[in-house]
Amino acid sequence: MSVDREESQTPMDETERLLGNGTVLTMDRSRPILHDGAVLVRGSRIADLGDRAELQHRYPAARWIDAAGGVILPGFVNTHTHLFQGLLKGLGDDRPLYRWLRDMTAPAASRLTEEHCEAAALNGALEAIRSGTTTVVDFMYAHPREGLTDAVVRGLQAAGVRAVVARGFITRGVDLGVPEALIEEVETALADVARLRSLHAGPADLVRIGVAPCLLWMIDQDALRATREFATGQDIVVTYHLAETSFEVEYARRTYGLPEAQVLEQAGFLGPDLLAVHCTKLDGDDIERLVARDVKVSHNPVSNMYLGAGIAPIVAMVRRGLTVGLATDGPASNNNQNMLHVLKYTALLHKVAHEDPTAMTADRVLEMATIDGARAIGMADEIGSIEVGKRADLVTVALDNPFAAPVHDPISSLVYAAVGNEVRTVLVDGRPLMQDGRLATLDEERVLERASSAARDLAVLAGLPSRLERQWRRYGTE
Repeated sequence: MSVDREESQTPMDETERLLGNGTVLTMDRSRPILHDGAVLVRGSRIADLGDRAELQHRYPAARWIDAAGGVILPGFVNTHTHLFQGLLKGLGDDRPLYRWLRDMTAPAASRLTEEHCEAAALNGALEAIRSGTTTVVDFMYAHPREGLTDAVVRGLQAAGVRAVVARGFITRGVDLGVPEALIEEVETALADVARLRSLHAGPADLVRIGVAPCLLWMIDQDALRATREFATGQDIVVTYHLAETSFEVEYARRTYGLPEAQVLEQAGFLGPDLLAVHCTKLDGDDIERLVARDVKVSHNPVSNMYLGAGIAPIVAMVRRGLTVGLATDGPASNNNQNMLHVLKYTALLHKVAHEDPTAMTADRVLEMATIDGARAIGMADEIGSIEVGKRADLVTVALDNPFAAPVHDPISSLVYAAVGNEVRTVLVDGRPLMQDGRLATLDEERVLERASSAARDLAVLAGLPSRLERQWRRYGTE
């Protein structure tokens, strides 16, 4: 499946590449913008940056990558998705989260095979590359059989993207519609996390392993405590769906007599390694609990709108100093993996929610999609900004198209006008995954064919009706 159309690049490869002829958005601490700038990549690292003419003179032998007058920026960090759901696009529309899970996602998850998961991971990686995402956090919670997380890892490795694959698990919920096939003992799940970490723990590994207890009504407090004990001191990303909908809020109060964030606090689960996803139903006291323990947050505005879940109080979180990254969520509640869409919707959603056009700006959401996303997964020292010594996870975006042109402000055009197909070049660890729109590691036609075949097979196995020949549904009817 991996078709590397460039020379093999090993960890010792010192190939020099010079990206230039564009506006460089560095995203470093002082946020300098280099107009007509350039970035030198040597091997896997950023080696120099500055004025294009100066760098071309200084490094005449470097391989030239032309940004075509667009922007050069750090690759986006997608802090939350479920890649297997790429096989379920369009099957869960117009349902609240609980019904979406019970009637569509859970039946499909219980029938997953390794082929389904690898095909979906390849398809998700293809979407990521095409839309400028270089790092993906996959929350892989469905394990009806062994080997599924391994299959996701294989797909991501073939594509060459950077990833945190968080091995998730579910310990209860049959009474609420969770298929028995998805229930695991926490000891079994954590042992598998340890096994996966032993396989993917090297400094050159692009895939890191995390751990992901699913959500409150699928996880008991003993499992939360066990996860915290396992993770403490391990340098591992812990991620969890927190307060996504009113259903979770009501469940927490009915079962524990407390808000969900306080349930987690009492279990000792909150901490600086925790990436809390969604958080649409948190109040001021909840936010202070997260601030006190330096919890990181993944904001998924498109999914939250799609499921009618609510609007996360991201503006309040940011103003209180919480680290907030952005995410697409799974392809079955979005229904794509395009982070450029997420940038725009994040800015617009919070402007209208606050009735204040300054509540969220283009510059701020770009920070959230890059350096803050890197910080949310503990990688801000390595990725998320263009600085000498950091990993060369870089993208170029052309803005000379009918959607974005004419350009008065490159950041505005990137956030509010770009639609995704403007991404031209993507480097991860200095290796081109796409250059001038041509994929280097994936055969796009084959990836799409394989994903479509896997999607049809999974739908049949899960008993999900095809909608290819569906009839028109009048508004207001089921």
